[in-house]
Amino acid sequence: MPHVFSVMRISALLLALCLSGSLVAGPVEEEIEKLSASFRGGNAGTFADARLNSAVLIPAFYAGRGHAPAWYGTPAGDQLFAELNRGIAQGFRPADFNLAWLYELSDAARSGRPEDIAAFDLVATDAAIKLIHHVFFGKVDPAALDSDWNFSKPVIRQEPAAVLNEFINGAGFSALMARVDIDALQYRQLIGALKKYRDIADSGGWPPVPDHTVLKPGITDPAVAVLRERLLREGAAREAAGSAAASSGTEGDAFYDAGLAEAVKAFQTRHGLDADGVVGPRTFLSLNRTAGDRVNQLRLSLERARWLMRDLGDEFVLVNIAGARTYYVTSDDTVWSTRSVTGSAYRKTPVFRDEIRYMEFNPTWTVPASIFRSDKLPRIREDPGYLSRNNYTVVRSDDRSPVDAAAVNWAANNPGVTLVQQPGPQNALGLVKFMFPNVHAVYLHDTNERSLFDRSERNLSSGCVRLEYPFELASLLMEGDPDWSLERMNAILDSGKTTRINLREPVPVLLTYWTAWVEDGSVHFREDPYDRDAAVLEALNR
Repeated sequence: MPHVFSVMRISALLLALCLSGSLVAGPVEEEIEKLSASFRGGNAGTFADARLNSAVLIPAFYAGRGHAPAWYGTPAGDQLFAELNRGIAQGFRPADFNLAWLYELSDAARSGRPEDIAAFDLVATDAAIKLIHHVFFGKVDPAALDSDWNFSKPVIRQEPAAVLNEFINGAGFSALMARVDIDALQYRQLIGALKKYRDIADSGGWPPVPDHTVLKPGITDPAVAVLRERLLREGAAREAAGSAAASSGTEGDAFYDAGLAEAVKAFQTRHGLDADGVVGPRTFLSLNRTAGDRVNQLRLSLERARWLMRDLGDEFVLVNIAGARTYYVTSDDTVWSTRSVTGSAYRKTPVFRDEIRYMEFNPTWTVPASIFRSDKLPRIREDPGYLSRNNYTVVRSDDRSPVDAAAVNWAANNPGVTLVQQPGPQNALGLVKFMFPNVHAVYLHDTNERSLFDRSERNLSSGCVRLEYPFELASLLMEGDPDWSLERMNAILDSGKTTRINLREPVPVLLTYWTAWVEDGSVHFREDPYDRDAAVLEALNR
């Protein structure tokens, strides 16, 4: 997609000259010039009790159009209201754009009084600039919330006020927003999901399910009728009605039948729970999150998408840490996904962006110092055969020279050695790792603990990301390389030798954190394993 502020056919200078030469200053222009003057020097302006934030751009914007109104009585005004409402559909609040007040000012401007027209026009400009900014960059600054944040903001290469004027007097404001919009499948799906859950919340949400007893197939309990109604209100599983009577409170509604069990299993799958049809504490917790809670989770995912879903190129790898899933995406379409194991709350996987540059087959694993002290050292002290049984060699930490394990004082707090696990089926990294060298020492890799992927909660690792099907990802990353084949990969694996394979071109990898997303047409939610949602939501609602 061309950059949003790419060079236009008409230069900003010519536009300013045309406007200044063709307009005769009148009462409206004089009022606009007077009001916009209060912003000069970067001062924020205040009308009534609302503060306008576009202090730098507003004077330049109106100077570039001879202080003529941009929104009053023009097609741009109608487009602005339509685009602001599209912004609300993307998770923003009406208050973010003074929208209710803007409607009032629009009504007042119909009086024709210059001061009313000027007030409406300036507030409209402020709303337009904030909409562009929020959609383009996101409303919240992620770097202010996460010191490890390393995603670069997109760069604006032209003067924004001039570009805004060019579109308003040319293709229109909606055409500018079409350039700004994120053209990503997941983003569009999240917008659709947000509408669905806002509609549910606006219609009263769903009832809380009494959690006085575990609910399971075959029982009869009044809480079962509430469970049935709760699922139906969400509209996520119409089969929840099962064979029961349609009206709530009947004996049929209170019986936990097979149809309801299937609906509960589908709900549990979407919420990262054990899909056994038994409603216990964790399922009750997810069931009894309100529709408003789910609305906010979707708003947060849209905001997080705005932080990172630009300038990705044709393909990228995306790790959803909270959802413990990894995706390979081409042209904004998910083409492949796999279950993953991501960092625990104690050893969080960091959120950052990098590029996968190469793969290493039959890798060795150099045990990080923190894991050595907390995990490995106690095991070695208890089990002298642990090192040889798990194929570890010992080297000095300072110069990496080999050391006889029998000569090490394992009782010391710091034995001064490092463990290196040799290639093989016992290696903690499995048989392949995907490298994007970074300060966090985090990467994607295979694992020798395959049973972990069967767990519903998979925030279990020490920070790196384990993949259930790593060799499928390896094949996708190497697709189109004439020197690569399944036979060659298998030959490398069979050799047992550590082998580095460079990608023809680096592939972006995004380690992200979404507690709500859309996959295969279903909306998925998680319970915020790192407790990050509250801070972002507070900033988004500020």
